[in-house]
Amino acid sequence: MSAAPARHPRPIPARPAQPVRASQPQRSPQPQRSPQPQRRAPQAPGRHAHVRAVAAPEQARSLVPFAWTCALIIIGALSAVLLVNTSMAGGAYERRDLKIEIADLHEQKSALVTQLEQRSSPDNLGTAASDLGMEPAHQYGFLSLEDKIVIESGGK
Repeated sequence: MSAAPARHPRPIPARPAQPVRASQPQRSPQPQRSPQPQRRAPQAPGRHAHVRAVAAPEQARSLVPFAWTCALIIIGALSAVLLVNTSMAGGAYERRDLKIEIADLHEQKSALVTQLEQRSSPDNLGTAASDLGMEPAHQYGFLSLEDKIVIESGGK
């Protein structure tokens, strides 16, 4: 699908015809006899013998590299957006899973705190001690770790 490139976007002005001067007789074209180029007579400064600047024809440029560059930029940008969106969605799922896990851990903590409070009540402690074979003390005492003795304070 390539279109033929334009030859030139702007027209080149036509070259004006050289005026015929009365002082110069017209010559008929004759073959040159000598291999050396003919020399011209020096001209007065400021006079140019029909010299003009001609614009060089511009090269026709193809739009295919520009179109490929634009297409690659657009594809790269869309790929980057897709990649960021996918990673954010994955992060959202991970965040949801962590919130569920935190809620479960809070429920376990509250259940364990309730169980600890129930087992540390005086009635339950006494029952558990008697189940282990312990008896209620008739006297209270203290231990001295420095002297390694039992100091008795009295009875019930």
